[in-house]
Amino acid sequence: MEKIDPRQIQCVVFDYGFTLSPDFYFNVSPANHPEWHQVIQKYIFGDPSITIPWMKGEITSRDVAMMIGRYIPLDTETILSIMDAGCKELAFNPAVWLFAMKQKKAGRKITLVTDNMDVFTRVVVPAHKLDRIFDVIVNSADNGDIRKEVLWPLAFEQLDSGIGYTNSLLVEDGETEPEKFRQLGGYAHQYISEKSFSKWVKSIDWDKIDG
Repeated sequence: MEKIDPRQIQCVVFDYGFTLSPDFYFNVSPANHPEWHQVIQKYIFGDPSITIPWMKGEITSRDVAMMIGRYIPLDTETILSIMDAGCKELAFNPAVWLFAMKQKKAGRKITLVTDNMDVFTRVVVPAHKLDRIFDVIVNSADNGDIRKEVLWPLAFEQLDSGIGYTNSLLVEDGETEPEKFRQLGGYAHQYISEKSFSKWVKSIDWDKIDG
């Protein structure tokens, strides 16, 4: 386990999907269409030719709603409104959320850097007031790139001068991103489960602050 001196950490960078939140999007189904979730998972999230351009901002939720309309006989506006409704009540991983709140209270900057779709910026962020909690939010769909090594610096640029990899910690469920962050000079922890994350948090004296 990587040793971390909290006095070196001035910023914590969080991933969103399956790190901060465990929930899938579009969890509201239209009446009389029980096939909704199966269609979403098979024909949308199961197709990289759709999800990758969507996360790059090359297509929009409206475009995706039109695609869903090929399988569910509803008009585009109705499908889009149901998609949006299914992003307004999402759960958060309690241990990660509590950790983020404690870091903010301790005076550290907290940011969200996520490979995500336009619906994240348009619906998820305001519905859950994430922009009032996190100092900076960077979404791939707003920046045309899904490479985290491109997105992380965009977050640093919006923070106080002096904040960068060397004094930042990444919390991310992805298998490759934590190592990339370390190679760039930062600290990182791979989120695997609530239990293991809680154990990791308790292993470090997070009350240590410079000065």
